[in-house]
Amino acid sequence: MKADQSPWPYASGALAVLVWGATPAATALVARDMPSALVGPARMLASAILLAPFALALRPRLPSDKGGWIALGVSAWIGFAASFVLQGLGIARTTTGHAALVLACTPVLTALAEFLLSRAWPRALWWLGSATALIGEATLILGRGAASRGAEPTALGDLIVLAGAITVSVGYVAGARLSSRIGLFAATSWSILFGAALLLPAAPALFAASAALTTTGAGALGVLALFCTLVGYAAWFWALSRGDVATMALLQYAQPIVSLAIAATLLSEEVSPSLVGALALILAGVALCRKAR
Repeated sequence: MKADQSPWPYASGALAVLVWGATPAATALVARDMPSALVGPARMLASAILLAPFALALRPRLPSDKGGWIALGVSAWIGFAASFVLQGLGIARTTTGHAALVLACTPVLTALAEFLLSRAWPRALWWLGSATALIGEATLILGRGAASRGAEPTALGDLIVLAGAITVSVGYVAGARLSSRIGLFAATSWSILFGAALLLPAAPALFAASAALTTTGAGALGVLALFCTLVGYAAWFWALSRGDVATMALLQYAQPIVSLAIAATLLSEEVSPSLVGALALILAGVALCRKAR
């Protein structure tokens, strides 16, 4: 399909990047009010509750073959459920600035997952880009950052967020394969609903923990469920279906910058020179990887 030349697809893509950039800060705010192990399940189940009426009304189709069901399971349980849980655990143990930069490496990890699955050997430029991004990640995780209202960046927190980035990357690859079978809306809807079903046993603990939610925490959870999950994915997929994909991908470079700006503004986190240096290395590495594909 020919790319739409109007500005709306790019505005939609920018909206997705903007709300995804708020994910680390919103997650950190929810983690102040409830155990970090429950933040991911809370986001997952709240998203499913908001999505369920639309899924019932539109009745998206399910996979009809074994490969489709496998892709759905991986997308739902690894790409959504596991990644949400890991992000909740990790972001609560580090600063949102660190988490944002770790998550900025997701495009590289997604490409690696696709290469491993297809058994294709990437070009030398891709490996150079990966090494550059990895140096940025190592600088970030092993370095010492600034405090944020008592929160300190820790290697453990950064590594848990990295595990979340790996799982979401695997989920992206599975979701793309599932989408080619049943469509983007169906793939996303069923992935969220099946992921929520896996985390349903956490509902009683969530119900008990919800009593401790402050207005800020409840608002942050709403942002995570409605905007960072449902609106973000819908806006991004619509943008990709209407606009030029290569141009659209460039918008993702703004996501960690948005996250750092939100962290500095709302959470009083210091954007240190080492953080900026790590950001530059990571974005340069991601850019080289994109150019090599």
